[in-house]
Amino acid sequence: MTGGPMRFRRSLLSVLAAAVAVPAAVLAGPVSPPQPLGWEPQIVAAATIGAVSEPVTAHYVSSVRRGLAPGVGSERGLQIQTIRLKRAISARFPEIVEIGGVRPDSMRWHPNGLAIDVIIPDWDTAAGRALGDRIAKFALANAKRFKLEHVIWKRTYHPTGGKSRLMDDLGNPDANHYTHVHIATYGGGYPKGGEVYYD
Repeated sequence: MTGGPMRFRRSLLSVLAAAVAVPAAVLAGPVSPPQPLGWEPQIVAAATIGAVSEPVTAHYVSSVRRGLAPGVGSERGLQIQTIRLKRAISARFPEIVEIGGVRPDSMRWHPNGLAIDVIIPDWDTAAGRALGDRIAKFALANAKRFKLEHVIWKRTYHPTGGKSRLMDDLGNPDANHYTHVHIATYGGGYPKGGEVYYD
């Protein structure tokens, strides 16, 4: 055997030195500034079979969710789902300047923070009635999301899990719910502080 272990060690050292030197040479080579592409990148989408080629517009959608602001009326004594509903209505219907909440009543909803009364400005006009209709419709369309129990508007009781019915005439526009939309939730418990309410 010629050279023996010494020759093997030198060969191994040469291989190791080359393994370190080649990447170092590549990294230490001259750096040139990035060159322009010569074309503008485009957002494209795959077409379906037989589809006409049309430009595609990209829209930026923020993934940041913002909590709902307190809005109109006091939240004192309201339960979590009732607060969330109140804030959502305040945000969606800027015409509303008053929302009632907790108050003494023979029924459990207002004293227990389970209901709000959305006061309709000019309730006795076509515009006022239309606004109340939109609010009642919004609430009922989102009953599951806001965990609603019922809505009362223009003397009509709308349970979320049943058929609407005309209520007895209680003698005045306020008691008959012409002046406000009454919306009751299942509550969700009382806030502990620091909650953020999302729509």
